[in-house]
Amino acid sequence: MYFLLADISHPIHCILISEEVPSISIILNERRSNSLKGSILPKKNIRGNFYTHKPTRERPTSWSFENGGTIFSGQAILLKDGKIWHPYQTKIKSHEVNMVIFSALSSKLSKITDNKNILKATSGFFKIGSGCYGGRIYKL
Repeated sequence: MYFLLADISHPIHCILISEEVPSISIILNERRSNSLKGSILPKKNIRGNFYTHKPTRERPTSWSFENGGTIFSGQAILLKDGKIWHPYQTKIKSHEVNMVIFSALSSKLSKITDNKNILKATSGFFKIGSGCYGGRIYKL
């Protein structure tokens, strides 16, 4: 018997709200084996899938954006109250992070959109919503 390996997804509701332009959000609504999948809202301004990827020994926390054949990626810098989180420190737990900045996201998106609000929002910090819990589903 043969088994097909597939990326199993689980629904979540993680909202990242831009501090620069609060009407721009990133909604992560699907947890996959190695990433969270969602989109940048409002979708009418930019279409595509946005992913956040957990860190590994080989690479830091990262993001990627796919729009048709176009793929962009970069590093995601996680913070708690202005202090940087990384997996090798012990003062901040991963589920305590409350802000993120997506390095180079704005400059890369400028290749496919000239929407000033999208570019301004993606160049700054995003507040991490309470439903995110460091990318994990809240366990009640």
